[in-house]
Amino acid sequence: MRAVFLGTPEFALPTLRRLHPRGVVKLVVSQPDRPAGRRGVDRTPAVIGLARELGIPTMQPSNPNDAASLDRIRAARADVLVVVAYGRLLREPLLALAPAGVVNLHPSLLPEYRGASPIQAAIHDGRTRTGVTLMRMDAGLDTGPVIAARAVSIGPDVTSPVLHDRLADAGAELLDEVLGAWIAGRVTEQPQDPAAATLTRPLERADAELDLQRPARALYDQWRAFQPWPGAFVRVDGQRVVVADMDQPLEEGSPVGRASLDGDSLIVGCGSGAIRLTRLQPEGRKAMSARAFANGYDALLRATWGDPSPAPRPPLTRPAR
Repeated sequence: MRAVFLGTPEFALPTLRRLHPRGVVKLVVSQPDRPAGRRGVDRTPAVIGLARELGIPTMQPSNPNDAASLDRIRAARADVLVVVAYGRLLREPLLALAPAGVVNLHPSLLPEYRGASPIQAAIHDGRTRTGVTLMRMDAGLDTGPVIAARAVSIGPDVTSPVLHDRLADAGAELLDEVLGAWIAGRVTEQPQDPAAATLTRPLERADAELDLQRPARALYDQWRAFQPWPGAFVRVDGQRVVVADMDQPLEEGSPVGRASLDGDSLIVGCGSGAIRLTRLQPEGRKAMSARAFANGYDALLRATWGDPSPAPRPPLTRPAR
């Protein structure tokens, strides 16, 4: 079996590591280097770094669907194209370039959580279970038939970075176990149920603001979901206070927006229950413990937190239509 591997971020690394010892990956395709950080220094995609380390030929086209890219990929004489978090839409004739087609590893149990932020959305929605799906790509967005899937549990304290790594490992194992059998015709793919499909949107900076009118449990799930980006913050007396760390919420709470120190936690009342903040970062300062914050920002402690309430945000997940 010969494969071309298309991927960009760290999520794709376990799969590439799994495939490499078999010698099947003849070419790695990733996105171009991008400016990153405050200095805007170009950053090489994680997949390119690993491919170079493993001695696999690479390419980083601006458009994988253009004629030059198609010629280079065609020259690899791949039986299958494997896509893991590549980040670009593939169109015809690229989708038909390999005899077996294009398989994609998606971090959800399709048809739920198609789109841009499936890992964050599962945590944000308070789910206790998600998974990874291997599907054959078609021209739609995560709409192709399912080859195989594997469930992964979500613990009550799991954050997006932790779940990201678990799903990346589970996906690598699934693809390694199933890909050869599917190409050989020993695995039957199944169409997705459109009626059960949901679509996630890209995250935005504005998603980070906590609306204290919401239940404490929902805010805790929001904080877990949006680590490390866009993070979470509360508006207090005109300032943004970043929530660097948070513990499990309390079922009983004080009035909405009232803050008080309780041991090593800052307790803030919500629409129902209370959130427990353990590390906070005032504007222009480094993160500090809740106790240090209470000692140094007494005036903010007396203010009403979350006032004014943030403007409503569009749902992170919606039915796919």
